[in-house]
Amino acid sequence: MADGFTADLHQIRAHADRIDAAQHQLATIRAASAAITEDHAAYGRLCAWISGVLEHRHVRQGELLAYVEENLRLAADTLISTGQAYASADGAAADRIRRAGQI
Repeated sequence: MADGFTADLHQIRAHADRIDAAQHQLATIRAASAAITEDHAAYGRLCAWISGVLEHRHVRQGELLAYVEENLRLAADTLISTGQAYASADGAAADRIRRAGQI
């Protein structure tokens, strides 16, 4: 089509899967960060004071990661919905063509 475009459903789904994987990795990072923040012995006895200094930064970092996670989840959900809409439209068009050929 000169004026149209094509959408590869496999690529859309693969992209959604990659975004979903990135979102899960961020969730893992955020959980590890929270564990360190809550464990005052994480830095050892000599550097235990670091936990208190970094706690505020860890909290803010966790908030930012949660925000990014949410946006990635929304992007993946939208891509999945878009892929389903394309598949539905393609199926409906194919059905119309089949029915037209039977007349």
